[in-house]
Amino acid sequence: MAAQAPDRSDSSSDQNERLRAYWKANLQLIAGLLAIWFVSGYFHPPFAKALNNIQILTGFPLGYWLASQFSITVFVILIFVYALVMNRVIDPKYGMNEEE
Repeated sequence: MAAQAPDRSDSSSDQNERLRAYWKANLQLIAGLLAIWFVSGYFHPPFAKALNNIQILTGFPLGYWLASQFSITVFVILIFVYALVMNRVIDPKYGMNEEE
């Protein structure tokens, strides 16, 4: 009697479903982080004139500081948040973690 070949359709469909779920979680994370970056970069200009009345650090107007430094700082922080969430939450959840 000949041995039957394993049914790969189930494992292939399971893997495809896992990849879809992985990319859905990844894209949701990206969308959330982009929304935070958008708000931090573009929410303050309508209030710039009022914000410039507030002085911070070495006398810089708050509106200027938000425009020149804050959105860049938030962007760098979001890069680290993305890397941490991907490496510690999403990758292990879907079996995509890398061996070091």
